[in-house]
Amino acid sequence: MPVPQSIIAGKDVPVFSEGNFRVIITRTVPVWPKKIFIQWIVKNPVTSLGYTFKVSRSGSPMGPWEDIAQGFDIFFTVDTKFEATINALTMNPNAFKRNLYYRVQVTHTTQGKAEAISQVDAYADQRRTGIIRKLRRDAHVALSKVNGIEIAVFKRRWFGEPCTCKSMTGQTTRAHCATCLGTGIIHGYWNPVCSYANRSIAPVDTQTTPTGIVETRYVHLIMEYIPEVELKDIIVFLRDDKRYIVERVTNTEIQTVCVHQEVDVSEIAKSSVEFNLIADSWRTPPWF
Repeated sequence: MPVPQSIIAGKDVPVFSEGNFRVIITRTVPVWPKKIFIQWIVKNPVTSLGYTFKVSRSGSPMGPWEDIAQGFDIFFTVDTKFEATINALTMNPNAFKRNLYYRVQVTHTTQGKAEAISQVDAYADQRRTGIIRKLRRDAHVALSKVNGIEIAVFKRRWFGEPCTCKSMTGQTTRAHCATCLGTGIIHGYWNPVCSYANRSIAPVDTQTTPTGIVETRYVHLIMEYIPEVELKDIIVFLRDDKRYIVERVTNTEIQTVCVHQEVDVSEIAKSSVEFNLIADSWRTPPWF
């Protein structure tokens, strides 16, 4: 599992820098359904010249990344790489809930390299920004130091190269396909994102069906605001390797800006193909 970035620790800040200068993404404003505006600044520059930028897009802050613009020297860009015809290869910009993440990488001939990651998000006014920042920090401290458990969030791929098991109607013909993990898109899920969550205790419900006894368990989670989870994402609790699929998400918001998330999930049977996802808590990150 990749080492968690600083964006996961309750801070949307630069995640990599070789020198004293930094790049900070200041705006990721959606202009649905065709455009997303991205703007950034460079902190501690030696000059206003000599910087070149590359902007990438992904469905997870851990990638993998798709380059959308590179080799330019202006401090903003507009992502218009959304196809007019919606298909499995491109993101559906008209969906109610589709999170996108942008990475800005800057290179200078003498200062080196730096990068920052930000998700497409709304912005509150200046008076409420401090309140939101404190509430997010309080949630991070409570979950990481008091009542949270280490988790890995596998965000489901909704666009990409279709799997061979996907039919003409868009449905998968094999629920346990090892290539797409039942999603219809090759690889199935983006790289995992490390975070914390509080898990409620819930009993196991059983019911008798024509095929036998079926066990179900629904659990309520409280999570940080990053990464924003969506329906059908997979959440892995690293201490006991229990895996859950997201059924419903409710965000606590201030001026449409998410502070923390409350998520209803159902436990996945250990025979399910989702257990092929690799979440090795004993190697990286070295939490315990």
